Amino acid sequence: MGNRSVVTGNIITMDPGRPRAEAMAIIDGRIAHVGSLADAQAAAGAQAEQHRFDGGAIIPGLIDTHNHMLWTGIQQQAVDLPACKSIAEVIDAVRRFAAANPQRQWITSGLGWHIEKFAEKRYPTRQELDQACADRPVYLNRGGHVAACNSLALQLAGIDRHTPEPEGGRIVRDAAGEPSGVLLEAPAFMLVERHMPPRSRADQLAALRSIQAAYHRQGLCGVVDPGLPSDEMGVYQELWQQGGLTMRATVMPLAQTDDDPDRIVDRLAAWGFRTGFGDSRMRIGGIKIYMDGGGSLGTALMREPYPDERCNCGIQVTHTSTFHRLAEFCARNRWSLGVHTVGGKAIDIALAVFDDVNQRYPIRDLRFNIIHAYLWPSAENIATAARLGVGVATQPTMQYSFAPMLVKRFGAEAFGRATPIRSWLDGGVMVGGGSDSPINAFSPLLGLWHAITRYVDDLDTAIGPQEAVSPEAALAMYTRNAAWFTFNDHECGMLKPGYLGDWVALSVDPLACDPQRIRDASVLATAVGGTLVHQQ
Repeated sequence: MGNRSVVTGNIITMDPGRPRAEAMAIIDGRIAHVGSLADAQAAAGAQAEQHRFDGGAIIPGLIDTHNHMLWTGIQQQAVDLPACKSIAEVIDAVRRFAAANPQRQWITSGLGWHIEKFAEKRYPTRQELDQACADRPVYLNRGGHVAACNSLALQLAGIDRHTPEPEGGRIVRDAAGEPSGVLLEAPAFMLVERHMPPRSRADQLAALRSIQAAYHRQGLCGVVDPGLPSDEMGVYQELWQQGGLTMRATVMPLAQTDDDPDRIVDRLAAWGFRTGFGDSRMRIGGIKIYMDGGGSLGTALMREPYPDERCNCGIQVTHTSTFHRLAEFCARNRWSLGVHTVGGKAIDIALAVFDDVNQRYPIRDLRFNIIHAYLWPSAENIATAARLGVGVATQPTMQYSFAPMLVKRFGAEAFGRATPIRSWLDGGVMVGGGSDSPINAFSPLLGLWHAITRYVDDLDTAIGPQEAVSPEAALAMYTRNAAWFTFNDHECGMLKPGYLGDWVALSVDPLACDPQRIRDASVLATAVGGTLVHQQ
């Protein structure tokens, strides 16, 4: 008989041809019927497993289009800093972790901590981290764009007052010209990272295996994990081969752009595979490139200087000529391409290059996309993206998390225009929802709630309510639209015959309830390919 089940309840299919249903039958991992309970029972047979949910709703499995799942898992093995409210608490957390882990050669942190929560509103200096641990290198990476190091870490990397600024990065210096311990963007902090011992494959596999259960508890069935070096892609492949990959993962290889463009292109060509390779459980996505830094750091590439740093327009991480060469390579060789663009100038550059490449190698069916794109894309940007078929991977939780700090920096009106989801959608652009975990919480229900309400707890108000979207549009960002970014939209993102049996049962109907109830709704069950991977 095979694996057969019937799921009954208030089913939201996200299929425009049949928006709602009473039941669905799943046979051997795929949906065989959607419609009435009687017809679903007949399709599945008398021996089918029964799953009934009264109240709430059953929706397609949720997908996060920008989620560093492996890093999120690894973060569990590092110093936990998100709860710290001062540099003194950071020092204490590092000291306690170092004492509890004497075998660790380096003391590292997870990525998801924010200095706006610190009383001092700044990063710890090397001298302060020396107080916590001076006999081992300390490396605290925040968000993949900045790192705070102790003196020993800088010494091992050979960073001193004479070290030149790396192109695309910045070594922050104190009043005496000495490195403060803070390094901005990858070209700077990679000077330290290249001296760190590699994590063992066993630790990486354990991290990836264990984090999946937490994701399923939030209703997630799929992720796009962006910017993976080859060894981390190997971790995904090994877990997939072991049969331990319960999430559907689309992995995006990272293109290191701090090298000669010819050598970069040669390395990409030598891989021998391209976007789309794999299966519904693990698939190769587009190449990931960083165009600029982060808005919360003052390193996003802006059209105008930052209001509190009149000489700073941010950092362009990848030179335009290098980016053009890589974009042309991708278009010519049928690779997709995802570009980290936070600031308006970075968005301008990326879309201008896409437009130029498109003249020779059409990109519409390649699903090129810009990632984040939140600090003021222009009307021209929106029109260009729509014309070229370029998608936007956006993160409502980023707007939610960064609002308290960036409202102070730019003002409520200006920041209210950031992350303009409604403008992108109204302009005809494909928009996928995500979190950028571990920088932000990976709860898709938090993302849904914020996209619908634009509400920020710390400010007790909605920031940019004109960019709020309908519940239907928000849910599509994490289901039907998100599947477009995974290259699995022919079998994921909707509940319809022939599609994979990925579904989530919620305690509320997200399309009918008060939006305030969505954020704290319960995920009653999650299934991937018809198999329960979480049940409350």
